[in-house]
Amino acid sequence: MAGAEVVWRIVVRIGSGQPELRSALATLPVRARAERLRQLALVGLYSLRIGPVAETGRPESVPEPGPAVSERRERLLRGLLPESD
Repeated sequence: MAGAEVVWRIVVRIGSGQPELRSALATLPVRARAERLRQLALVGLYSLRIGPVAETGRPESVPEPGPAVSERRERLLRGLLPESD
C-alpha cells in the first residue's frame, strides 16, 4: 500500500462543558458535523501559529499577507460560515 492515503476515524464526544460548540454543531446535518469540526480545528491551529493578536486585530509579528494567502484566507472564512438555504 505504498502511496495510499492514511485515513483516521476519530470519535469525539462533546459534553455539556462546551455549550457553544454543541449548539453550533446541533444545527448541522449529521454528515456535515465532521467537516465543521475539521474547519474549527484548522482555525485553532492557525491561531496557535500566529500568536497573540494586537489591538489592531492583526497578529503582532506577522507581515501583511500576499494575494495568494489572502485568497486562501477568504476561502477558509467562507467555509466556516454556515450554509444558508
